[in-house]
Amino acid sequence: EHVAPLGACSYERPSGGLYIWLSLPPQIETGPHSRLFARAREAGVLYVPGEYCYPSGPERQKNSMRLSFGVQSEERIQLGIQKLSAAISEVL
Repeated sequence: EHVAPLGACSYERPSGGLYIWLSLPPQIETGPHSRLFARAREAGVLYVPGEYCYPSGPERQKNSMRLSFGVQSEERIQLGIQKLSAAISEVL
């Protein structure tokens, strides 16, 4: 609902677990020193940069993130995705 209008973002509906993997356009970095991470944090949203989920090397994705849905209520998740989508649109 909020991420699809941004275009070029993709995710897979999980069949289990507590996380969703979100991939952004290649030019958007999600690392801890990126503009997106700073903007999301200012908005009150945190995510795990995808590069932390890979071993060191060139195959590390710098345009992805892991989102947890195991702790927050559905309403707070909805609000968080709205804020994250706004942050993504600001750095596009």
